[in-house]
Amino acid sequence: MTNKEIAHQLGISPAALSLIINHKPGVSDSTRERVLAQLEEMGCGALVKKTVSSPSNNLCFIIYKRHGEILDLHPFFLLLMENIENHARSYGYNILLCTIDKRHPLEPQIEHLNSLDCQGAILFATEMQDEDMEVFQNLRIPLVGLDNDFTRLTCNTIAINNQMGAFQAIEYLTKMGHTRIGYLRGHIRISSFMERQAGYESALSYFGLRFQDSDIITLHYTEESSYRDMKSYLEHSRSAPLPTAFVSDDDTIAVGALRALTEQGYRVPEDISIVGFNDRPTCEVTVPPLTSINVSKYALAQESVDELLRLIQKQPQNNPEPRSRKIRIGTKLVTRQSVAGIPQSSTGAL
Repeated sequence: MTNKEIAHQLGISPAALSLIINHKPGVSDSTRERVLAQLEEMGCGALVKKTVSSPSNNLCFIIYKRHGEILDLHPFFLLLMENIENHARSYGYNILLCTIDKRHPLEPQIEHLNSLDCQGAILFATEMQDEDMEVFQNLRIPLVGLDNDFTRLTCNTIAINNQMGAFQAIEYLTKMGHTRIGYLRGHIRISSFMERQAGYESALSYFGLRFQDSDIITLHYTEESSYRDMKSYLEHSRSAPLPTAFVSDDDTIAVGALRALTEQGYRVPEDISIVGFNDRPTCEVTVPPLTSINVSKYALAQESVDELLRLIQKQPQNNPEPRSRKIRIGTKLVTRQSVAGIPQSSTGAL
């Protein structure tokens, strides 16, 4: 009798049977005890692997720093960690936190990961480029990338639907009467920012709006530096009319720009509307409160843990045609007071 036939007779999946006979977590204690007893009754007790030590219940959460300019300023991973830890714990797993820093030799860092007693790893890949994934080919456990799609690579990932978010922002602004919409672009080009800008340009085309390179303003990625850059831009471009609205790579950039616009005499939202991205807590305390695109930290955490456990449970099986999975998490527009409607005939700000 094959394992598949035994699993069917026991009323469980082949994957669950594999977890039980290999002493791995992911199955409830009551189901484990029932199946082990039934295997003995069926004379199949020999299937159960004999082991002296208990299997690891650890998963690793890896933070990859390419330059630290995003993660050191806004540790988004801290917002995810509690959700990841809680969801993993519901399956009987613990989370170990590790950091890989490209500014230091990588091989010893990967060897350290291999020395840990972990079943699999979630790789927080916000700052990563495609070439940064090469070193993880030497990792000896299943891996899921988080917050980066790695579209051209064969690896399993959970990422934000950034183009959806950009479309939602443009759609809302067009409904509010805006026909000239600019973009606040971060000088650091991580994959999420590039996808958001592509989504902005695509949405403009979809709604029949004119795209102008001059309406894209590049700002540094901190509130203070984006404020200084925007202030300098406004001082040197005072005679040129601005778009009536801006969308942004990130809330951090939008908040700095909002402050500069206000100091230079522009009223938000009466003269210029602004939409951020990520819906950070700071959006609720700006003046005015910032409309933004919400990204579900809970959904990102849940899907990354679930996908990793799926890979762990598949390990004993032979997959004749393995395929990577690219999962995208949808976004949601959160409206506050930084956007105002304008007459359809209006084409520019002050």
